[in-house]
Amino acid sequence: MGASVRLADDLDREDEKRRLFLVTAEDTPDALMRVLGVASVQQARLRALSAAPEGQHLAIRLEIDDQGDARAETLASRLAACPSVRGVGFGWRA
Repeated sequence: MGASVRLADDLDREDEKRRLFLVTAEDTPDALMRVLGVASVQQARLRALSAAPEGQHLAIRLEIDDQGDARAETLASRLAACPSVRGVGFGWRA
C-alpha cells in the first residue's frame, strides 16, 4: 500500500510551475527519509509526495516549486548520490 500526501495550501497554488522528481530507491525502512533529507537540505519546497513499493524498490514521487533549471539539476544530482537511491528522473508536472 502506497502513501500519498497533498499539502494544505496545495489548492491555492495549482497554477504555479512545479517540478516532478521520480526517484527509485531501495525498499528499506529509511529510504524515504533519506530522500526527504536531501530535499530538505536543498531547501526544496515540497508540494506533494507519494511513495509506493514496486517489486524490490520504492517508487517516490516528489512535486516541488520550480526554482529554475540549475536548482532542479542540483537536486537531481544530490538525490542520485543518496546511498539508497537507484535512479532519478525529473521534469515538469503535467
